[in-house]
Amino acid sequence: MKIKNIIFIILIWIFVVGATAFAIKIYDNEMITYDFSVNDTLPDGEGKNVRVILLGGQSNASGCSRDDYLQKYVSEEKYAEFKNGYENVYINYLSGAKRSNGFVKCATLQGEMDGCFGPELGIAEKLHEEYPDEMIFIIKCAWGGTNLYDQWLSPSSMGKTGGLYKQFVEFVNTSIAYLESKNYNVKIEAMCWMQGESDSFSIKHGEKYEIHLRNFIKDIRNEFRKYASRDGIAFVDAYIADNPAFWVYCDLVNASKKAVADSSNMNVVIDTIAHGLTCDKEPEGAPDLAHYDSMSGLKLGNLFAIEAIKFFD
Repeated sequence: MKIKNIIFIILIWIFVVGATAFAIKIYDNEMITYDFSVNDTLPDGEGKNVRVILLGGQSNASGCSRDDYLQKYVSEEKYAEFKNGYENVYINYLSGAKRSNGFVKCATLQGEMDGCFGPELGIAEKLHEEYPDEMIFIIKCAWGGTNLYDQWLSPSSMGKTGGLYKQFVEFVNTSIAYLESKNYNVKIEAMCWMQGESDSFSIKHGEKYEIHLRNFIKDIRNEFRKYASRDGIAFVDAYIADNPAFWVYCDLVNASKKAVADSSNMNVVIDTIAHGLTCDKEPEGAPDLAHYDSMSGLKLGNLFAIEAIKFFD
């Protein structure tokens, strides 16, 4: 391996560990907010049934895929579509410390890092293609560098309920309350989950991932059961990148995801490895190995939507 590549990996490690430490500091200092405002941006729903997709996790959910590379690889027409957003797909997002403060058209540049986007863009693209005449809402609450072991820990795991779990529930409930106030009849079709990288650093975290994920899914379904569609809320998960030099126990985390997906016909896990998603191309010459490249970030969202749609009534 070339010296510059080794240096690069070390620098990326420092970045990821630093981001994780920052996320833990925020959590420990109880800096997570539970107070959300929702600007009045939507027309009256007139009692229409609307589909809702939830999106949560860490940085590959909150959004760290680069918009400048996306613009480079897609046509001018397609990029204009991404930039302008979709008339029938709206999102209320809390991406780390960034927030929309209400429902806006789902578009690029809605990620946690400046100049970035998350899976919501690919989700919106596919939903718009398949359901151009329906109003669909995405509710995204995600935070980079965070773990399921304690920060997202749900009540059934019997530890101290994680601050991010509580924040997610409050954010979703606040968002849905607004939709109901605008006379929309809400049905949550699916939750999409892109998380696990931070739990792959520690064998202690990795060994608990399966049981914590099972409990998390159970508790999410219980929290929002009154809004569930006829068959219930589908849970669409995704493998973390297969990079044991970076995500040390990635195989353990991914095996846990598969076991949970195999346990219920309402659970799915996307094999991001088999689908060829990459984290080693961008920026050119100095790739961000922790986050999906632009076209892979877009594809991840497409795959989330494809799986979620299978559960639509």
